[in-house]
This record gives sequence, C-alpha cells and structure tokens, in this order.
Amino acid sequence: MDKVDTKTRTTVKIRGREYVMKASESEEYIHKVAIYVDRKMEDIEKINPNLSTTMLAILTALNVADELLKERERTSKLEKEIQRLKDALSRSPQLYDINQKYKKTERQDQAPGSEQRNA
Repeated sequence: MDKVDTKTRTTVKIRGREYVMKASESEEYIHKVAIYVDRKMEDIEKINPNLSTTMLAILTALNVADELLKERERTSKLEKEIQRLKDALSRSPQLYDINQKYKKTERQDQAPGSEQRNA
C-alpha cells in the first residue's frame, strides 16, 4: 500500500525570485524559513552589494550554518548543566525527597482527568 503524500507545496519568494517548495512542514513554517533566508541574504547583500547570487547564497549558507552550530553547542552545554544539576540533586537525600514529591505532584497534575472542574 502506498503512503499518503503529506507534503505541503507552496511558493516562496527569496531575493525577488519565486521558488516552489515541497516539504513535510506547514505552509506557514515554510514561509517563515523563506523569510528568514531572504532577510539573511538581504543583510549580507547590504554589506557586499557586488556579490554574485552564488556568492551571496554561499555566504548566507555559511552564516546560517554558523548560527546552527553555535546553537547546538549552546544546547549541548545546557543539557550537560541540567544533567549535572540532576546528579547533584540525586546525591542530596533531602533535596532528593523534595524532588520526588515534586515529580509525584507533577505526574498527578498531568494524569488524565486531573483537570480542575467547576462545581
């Protein structure tokens, strides 16, 4: 049996040219990405107005890749810090008990039917 094609197809405009995009994301998201790329290209073009379209695209790709790698590094550091704090919390018996009570309360709050009802 064939899979249902759930791709979104939409047209976006980047640096005055239209591109037909097909993606798994929503049309709104595809446009958001295209606007981001267009603005990045515009920023670079303002600084370097004589760049060819190819060079402009390459510099934009490098800048976006730089942002991505820095965000990944930042995320990794935050995840390590969270794990360090969890480890420290689990080593302290009193804090561990408080944490367990918090987790139990959190699970109860998330359980189906735990919403508060008006009488």
